[in-house]
Amino acid sequence: MPLDQQTGVRAYQFIVDRLEDRRREHYPAGREAYEADWTAAHDLEKDFAEAVHAGDLPTAEQLLQQLMDVAAAWQSHPDHPDNRPEGGSRPDNAGPRERA
Repeated sequence: MPLDQQTGVRAYQFIVDRLEDRRREHYPAGREAYEADWTAAHDLEKDFAEAVHAGDLPTAEQLLQQLMDVAAAWQSHPDHPDNRPEGGSRPDNAGPRERA
């Protein structure tokens, strides 16, 4: 994965979408867990963006790996960043998008 702003945003947005799915599944319980997990993911993405902007690629790589470690909980999801082409869009021949 490239170490650029868009890579971090894609990983972060994937995580947030899955957290929101989980929150809806467990509503009304789970609000505190959602907020804690969202905050952790947001902080990782923010730190990643700052490292990329500063040209600190070793730190950016470490932070991206941490984001991907969080995303690993949903590895089989069709929208997982590892399951998407470099550009982040779904291939034209992909089936309908399903929510996990």
